[in-house]
Amino acid sequence: MSAVPTIDRRGEGVAAAGLFVSVLGFTLLALLGGSLSSAAIFAAGWHLLGGAGIWLLILVQLHQLRLLDQERFELAELERERRERLGGAGTIFREEDKEQMDALAMGRRLRTLERWFVPTFAGVVAVYLALVGIRCLPGAWPFETIRDAATARVENASMLAFVAGAMAFVTFALSRYALGMSRIQGAGWTMLRAGGAYYFGTALAGLAAAVALALAHNGYEQFDRRLGHVIGGAMIVLAAEIVINFILDLYRPRVAGQPQRVFYESRLLAVFSEPEGIFRSAAQTIDYQFGFKVSETWFYRLLGRAVAPLLLFQAAVLYAMTCFVVVPQGHQAVVEELGFHGAGRWVAEPGVTLTWPWPLARATLIPTERIQRMELGYEPSREEREAGVSRAPILWSERHRAKEYQLLVADRAAWSESRVPVNLLSATVPLQWRVSRQRVLDYHRQAGDVEAIIESLAYRELTRLAAHSDLGDLMGRGGVRVADELRQSIQRACRGAGVDGGDLGVEIVHVGFGSVHPPQEVAEAYENVINAVEQRDTRIKQGETDAARTRLAAAGQGFSALYDAILAEEAARAADAADATRKSAVVERLLREAAEGAARKAAADAEEYLFRRVTLEGAAAELFDVQLRSHAAAPRVYRLRAYLDVLTESLAGLRKYVVAVRQPDNVLYQLDLRPPPPIEMLSQEVQSFGETGGR
Repeated sequence: MSAVPTIDRRGEGVAAAGLFVSVLGFTLLALLGGSLSSAAIFAAGWHLLGGAGIWLLILVQLHQLRLLDQERFELAELERERRERLGGAGTIFREEDKEQMDALAMGRRLRTLERWFVPTFAGVVAVYLALVGIRCLPGAWPFETIRDAATARVENASMLAFVAGAMAFVTFALSRYALGMSRIQGAGWTMLRAGGAYYFGTALAGLAAAVALALAHNGYEQFDRRLGHVIGGAMIVLAAEIVINFILDLYRPRVAGQPQRVFYESRLLAVFSEPEGIFRSAAQTIDYQFGFKVSETWFYRLLGRAVAPLLLFQAAVLYAMTCFVVVPQGHQAVVEELGFHGAGRWVAEPGVTLTWPWPLARATLIPTERIQRMELGYEPSREEREAGVSRAPILWSERHRAKEYQLLVADRAAWSESRVPVNLLSATVPLQWRVSRQRVLDYHRQAGDVEAIIESLAYRELTRLAAHSDLGDLMGRGGVRVADELRQSIQRACRGAGVDGGDLGVEIVHVGFGSVHPPQEVAEAYENVINAVEQRDTRIKQGETDAARTRLAAAGQGFSALYDAILAEEAARAADAADATRKSAVVERLLREAAEGAARKAAADAEEYLFRRVTLEGAAAELFDVQLRSHAAAPRVYRLRAYLDVLTESLAGLRKYVVAVRQPDNVLYQLDLRPPPPIEMLSQEVQSFGETGGR
């Protein structure tokens, strides 16, 4: 038996090299991106690690194919030797039985691998790309490096740009080498296209990262942050493509003799990575998808001939559309012609405006009616920037900001040496501004720095205003006046803060004072003083209320006039003045006519008592005179009448029984429980007097 020849292992070597570069590159890029706050490098590292899964699949499949080729070669050698020993006689088995035995012996592991391992592991790679891509986007679940890159500054951007360029070069070289090997006919390396296409995308990401970091080195750090988000979005697209290709591969027709493309190969990246060109790559992709030569049909050839003129016409139309500037409502556009300054700039109003095409003219939209807002007095934390304006209640004694600035405020009440003539206050100052319609060109000249300039000017004017304002001006009712004064001072400062001392081109719409309070460290002591002052004022007001209530209860609304009249009367009587009587009469008149409350009641009671006493005494005198005349006329009748009146009054409430018999024991009593009629002693006496004859 001859020795088994060595089968070419270069395909496995390329896959192993890609796997090694992916793991090593990810480790390097992830550490550098995380430590130096580069979102692009960090996202490119995670994208590079996704290629490790692709290369591992390729390596496993190539290794199994090599083992399959070795096994086939060994079986062929055994068959050849058997034929030589038997003199060229064939095997006792039929050809179909031989093929079945051959397939069971050599392809069982490969079929199992392609049926279960490859789809499962490719699904894991797709899930990895989707999850990592989502975490590279701004949202609720980003990487910490991606989240911090929004505010942090990229460190050593030039060194990172060199690293990104080196990574792009290495992955591009491996991509071209793998794609070249995949085109070798009969070598069985067609699946290397998947790794080569993926590494072509990695090379593009590295090149874009190098450019973004070069811009970050020159101060344009937003490109690094945005490129990290773009790479995350590309990873999500690749994950979706793997899933879609897997579903389409289930229904794709198999053509005998035509090699099948692995479903984890990116068709989108293959369009740009194949050297045959975009149209040929698209034709091959369509032919492979439908299972027949769609690219050789008359419609596709007609489309191929007409697509170039159509694209050129479309490009010409798109370029001609740059001559039209559409300015929406609430905006103005600054048109720059030929890059000149001064006379080469003019303002376009809302509507459609015709200009020179790009790059001879360029238009920049300026929002002139949009109210823009900023808050002074504190440094917002990352959570506060994400949450926006907070509507939670602000308590002086609790920390509600990550870092608050303190203002020096004058204290005009500090007159002694023991009291410091300044106070410390923390304040939140909301400021609203917009672009002035009359100063759009001035705003455009410094649009990139306007917000920072306004913030600096506002802090300067706020510090200056607080230095000559009193504590009560900021915390009391004078806050509205001080806020308007601050707005005017900031507006005046903006008029001279532009380029060459010109106008900044903005209008300060509103400035307010909110959350003005002492520092947290002295808030409790400050509240104690305020509470004491409020309690003192409360007691004073309560005393004044009680006094007013007492005055109203004593004399009503005319208390003051009555009080002054009484004082004047007492003074006149004490001095034995001649007008003392007149002043007493005034007091009496006020008591009768003007006084209310208790004084009026006392005066009315006195008048009623006087009237009652005079009337009763007069009536008693007249009654006594009548009684004297009655007694003189009939003394016995008068005495009898008086006696009977006394009996009537005494027996008015008593039940009386009169038994007028000599033997009361023989009397039959009949009780009548009805109330007895009233006894009229006078009529009974007259009747008795008549019956007895006057005895």
